[in-house]
This record gives sequence, C-alpha cells and structure tokens, in this order.
Amino acid sequence: MKARAWFLVAGAALLLTAAAVEAEPGHIDAAARFLLAWGRGNWEELAMVAADKVTVSAGDKESVIDVAAKKADAALVFPFKGLSTVRTDGKVTGVAVDDITVKVGGEEKKGKGMLMLEEKDGKITVTKLTVQ
Repeated sequence: MKARAWFLVAGAALLLTAAAVEAEPGHIDAAARFLLAWGRGNWEELAMVAADKVTVSAGDKESVIDVAAKKADAALVFPFKGLSTVRTDGKVTGVAVDDITVKVGGEEKKGKGMLMLEEKDGKITVTKLTVQ
C-alpha cells in the first residue's frame, strides 16, 4: 500500500514538472533562435524573434541591432550556453544566459547575459541583451 501511494505521489510530481517545463519552451526557443540567427547573420529568422531594434549592453559599451535595417554594431561570438527563464511576479520576463561573449566596439565582453523579452499578441520577441 505504501509503495502504491509513493508511485502516485511520484507520478503527480512528474506531471507537474512536465507541465511547468511545457509552459516555457516558447521563451527559451525565442531566445535560442534569436542568438543563433544573430550569430549567423540570418536577418529573416532574426526578424521573427526580435524587436525592430535590440539594445546590446556589454559592460560600459552599448550598441543596437537594427533588425529592420539589417545592421548590427555588435556581434555574438559562439558558443553560448545555459539558457533559463527569469520570472517577475510569476511571469516570464527574460532568459538568462550562463555564458555568452559579444563583441561591441571592437572589444569582447564575456560573462553572464540577460535577454529581455516582450510578449504581444502571442508573439515573443527579444528587446534587449545585457552582458555582465
């Protein structure tokens, strides 16, 4: 009887975990697609997951990715790793990047990153990247 109760509790925990994970793929997917498209210079793909202008802040340097004009003063240096959602009051507002390197103004900045996201009409877009 105890084994059956344990399996029910374990099963319920797995279902809740799966439901929580399924609620986030849009945000993680948008962040990954943004980074891959930007890093590869794929402007069509980038336009699908980014605002018209995305601010890139790296230390004391700031730059803009102008998606509409297909211009970027900053570049992503591959690889990046460790994407996870960031929540404010229970709502996903960004995606943290454990390890990212960007080149802004001829200088490389490596560290932890934060992609800020906006959701409008069911579409998730990246609006800002900050590297610390």
